[in-house]
Amino acid sequence: MFSDSIDENVETLAELLRGVPPSSRARAKYAAGAIEKAFTDLQKDHPKDAAIALGAAFAIYMIAQRIVEQAKESDGGGLIQLIS
Repeated sequence: MFSDSIDENVETLAELLRGVPPSSRARAKYAAGAIEKAFTDLQKDHPKDAAIALGAAFAIYMIAQRIVEQAKESDGGGLIQLIS
């Protein structure tokens, strides 16, 4: 379950990623890389811009919230349900 600790949330996600079947790991790595690249590009284009950093953090948490909500509404199982 997500908590108010970023470190705990990162560890929870890392644990879930360790449980991803080998056939899906490449897709998980691709998704992580794509999001990280978008964030890094924002940092390069707008260094030390607090508004950009805040907007990026907001988007990341909104995406996480959406994932958890969709998992709650879904009938199927899946790793993401372990954190909701």
